[in-house]
Amino acid sequence: MHLAGGRLRDFARGCDVLGGGGGGQARYALPLAVHAVELNGPVQVVPATELPANGLVMPCTFLGAPAIGAERIGTCREAATIRGHVERHFGQPVVAMLCNEIGGFHGAASVALAAHAGLPMLDADGMGRAFPGMSRVAMHLAGVTPDPVVLADEHDRVVAVHAGDGWAERMARSVVVGFGDRGVSSEYVMTVDQVADAVITGSVSKALRIGELIGAAASVPDAARAIVAEFDGVLIAEGRVTAALPEPGRHTPATIEGTGADEGRTLRLEVGHEYLAVIEDGQVLATVPDIITVFDTYTGEALGAEELRYGQRVVAFALPCPDVWRTPAGLDLVGPAAFGLDLPYRPVVAS
Repeated sequence: MHLAGGRLRDFARGCDVLGGGGGGQARYALPLAVHAVELNGPVQVVPATELPANGLVMPCTFLGAPAIGAERIGTCREAATIRGHVERHFGQPVVAMLCNEIGGFHGAASVALAAHAGLPMLDADGMGRAFPGMSRVAMHLAGVTPDPVVLADEHDRVVAVHAGDGWAERMARSVVVGFGDRGVSSEYVMTVDQVADAVITGSVSKALRIGELIGAAASVPDAARAIVAEFDGVLIAEGRVTAALPEPGRHTPATIEGTGADEGRTLRLEVGHEYLAVIEDGQVLATVPDIITVFDTYTGEALGAEELRYGQRVVAFALPCPDVWRTPAGLDLVGPAAFGLDLPYRPVVAS
């Protein structure tokens, strides 16, 4: 499978759904991916079984302030610079790039990074959705070390950080501040034979399939119904946003009042960097780490948490998270309590 042309738009749509309101919007990274593919050709998506066992898989993603990134979009050639440094450090070739975070901006941006680095993309990622924080990845749970964290900017400046799990992100972000608050990083580099137990497999294919379902649907609610039917999710409600005060990085509840068949229902949506929980009459309907998505029924876009506004007509649904996040260790890292919620985790189960 290759990513190019219309598939890029489908893929970006799927990434926005898997973002669960977090990770920024993939549609803003889509021009980067389209431009990179025009310059370098389509990006091949491969399973780990087609790669040499001792080859290196290089996760890669943007790091820094989103507001700065809107002005300094970078070149995505930073990935080629990082690839060269990683290969010199490990003395082995990099054979594939891994998308760190399939949800939102970083999913679509990974296509641009892979194209400029001249690498195929592994059909996998580190989260299966979007989370804030460098260590909230399956590689961390599998015991893969983040060292070295290799960072580059668009001027080919490269810094390698050897700080261990506890300090890697803090030191990496300090370096990126020196870059002007925008850079590209790679961490948790591993060999192909480590990948099976350390990543979320099939993420790229899943995002692409979700995008195809959206494109084929006759309406936005139909798209939501098709997605939950194929991926064992739950349709929560159609309604109208009647209260929303999004503040980036802070928990702020929003309210959705049901319309149509859901008339009379009132849902409280806990909003942080992403959608954290949906509660109705004191009952938890869905919560992190499962993926809560809110579609704008007029535009058809999956709304980022910071895009939620009073008066929007929406349809909300939830998809199950990857199994690794439902383990005790996974819930310690990304469960409700990890995001400051005093709520039980109730797994999304298809009815």
